[in-house]
Amino acid sequence: MNPSSNPLIMLVDIFRSPSACYLALYQRGTWGWQPYIFLILSPFLFWGAYFDIVDFDWLSTALKPQLNPEQFALLDANTLMASEVISDIVGRTITIFMLAFWFNLATKASQHQHGFWRWFAAGAVITFPAVLGDLASYASLLLKHGQVMSYAADLNSLNGLLKLPLTNPWSQFASSFPLLLPWYIVLGYAAVGTWTEFDRGQALVISALPWVGYYLIWAIYILVS
Repeated sequence: MNPSSNPLIMLVDIFRSPSACYLALYQRGTWGWQPYIFLILSPFLFWGAYFDIVDFDWLSTALKPQLNPEQFALLDANTLMASEVISDIVGRTITIFMLAFWFNLATKASQHQHGFWRWFAAGAVITFPAVLGDLASYASLLLKHGQVMSYAADLNSLNGLLKLPLTNPWSQFASSFPLLLPWYIVLGYAAVGTWTEFDRGQALVISALPWVGYYLIWAIYILVS
C-alpha cells in the first residue's frame, strides 16, 4: 500500500484508507499537526454559529432552573460560548495526549518503536472524525432553527441524543461519551496494525481498552456514589 501523497489527501485517507494515512505519518510526522489544527478550530466555528443562531433569551430561561443563582448571574452569551469552546478544545487535546501516552506505553513490547509525538499524531487522526460530528451538529442546528439546548447541541456526544439536563447525574458522562467511539477504536486498531507487528486481537485490545476502561470506571463511580 502506498502512503498518502500529500497532507490534504491524508485527511481524506483517514476515512477511505487509514493505513495509507498512517504510512504517510510514519514518513512525515509533522503532517499529524494538520488534523489536530482542524480539531481545535472546528469548535470555534460551530459554537460561534450556534450563538449567532440561538435565541439567547430562550436559552437562558431554559437554563435558569438548572443553575444555581451565582452561576446564572454570570450567564451571558460570550461567557457561555467561551466555556463551550474551551471545554471542547481542552477535552480533545487531553484525549489526544492520553491516547498518545497509552499507545506509547502499550506498544513497548513491539520491535517497532515510535516516539510520543508520533503517537500524538496518531491520536489526532483517531479523533479527527469529531470534525464531521461538528458539521452534523451545525446541520442539526439549522434544521431545528436554533431551538437546541447548549448541552444537547453537540452530536459528537451521547447527550446529543439523550438530551439529559445539567441536573441529571449522568449528564456530564453522556456529554463526554463520544457517539463515534466505534470509529475511534477502528482507527486506533489501524494505527497499531500499521505501525507494529502485533496480531489483530492484540491491536484491537490495545485500541479499545483505554476507552472501555475509562467510561466503565466512570459509570461505576456514578452508580455507587
